[in-house]
Amino acid sequence: MTASYFDGRAGRYAGADWHVRYAERLVELAALPPGGHVLDAATGTGFAAVAAARAVGPAGRVVGVDVSAGMLAQAGRLGTGLPNVTYEQGDVLRLDRFGEGTFDAVICSAGMLYLSVEEALAAWRRVLKPGGLVGFSAMRAGFPVMARLFRARAAELGLDLRDPMEALGDERRCAAALARAGFTSVRTVPGEVVLPRSDDEQVWRIYSRSPHYPEVGTLGPEDLSALRARFLGDVRRLDGEASARAPVVYAFGHR
Repeated sequence: MTASYFDGRAGRYAGADWHVRYAERLVELAALPPGGHVLDAATGTGFAAVAAARAVGPAGRVVGVDVSAGMLAQAGRLGTGLPNVTYEQGDVLRLDRFGEGTFDAVICSAGMLYLSVEEALAAWRRVLKPGGLVGFSAMRAGFPVMARLFRARAAELGLDLRDPMEALGDERRCAAALARAGFTSVRTVPGEVVLPRSDDEQVWRIYSRSPHYPEVGTLGPEDLSALRARFLGDVRRLDGEASARAPVVYAFGHR
């Protein structure tokens, strides 16, 4: 995934209340130790990093790493006044600047769908202390509902779009991924997030320009216009409250 994509979305992420609640719940379930040293991988606008900094207290330290300078600029503003959180721009799959066994915990809120699961868990396991915790959140396969509608309409035009939630799309898959990576004492916790309703233009932009769906760029103007009309028609017919709810999984394991 390119940094420019996330740079372009940084402003909207910073104002997304559902991301705040999603991140705070992950940190709550992680039960981070006071005084702990925590890595927030794919920190984005820093919601999980800030929650973690408060959880570990002034004796602890949190480092948030993200590929996007735009996201980190927002994170820096959010973390103002918290001396125990810092941010670094970098690839969370390439953590060579951190020695083996550096962190008590590695967390990742809402970021796994943009990463290679196997590479991420291997990189994070290396920088964890023995017994250290890894924790991440993932949305269930087939959600959000609007993404499912978009893929269905794209299929009518010959596009086979992959569900980015598939790899970690339920408790079993989350637990299996952790076990394959060598983590033990694996546990999963179900949850739910409520997504905000966006205007038509924003909804279209989110899905038509998603880095998960590069195939959309192969459509000609006529097919692209047809996809937009059909998809947004489906979105307008949704039951707003029901379609806004998305089940998620929080998953944890120990090195």
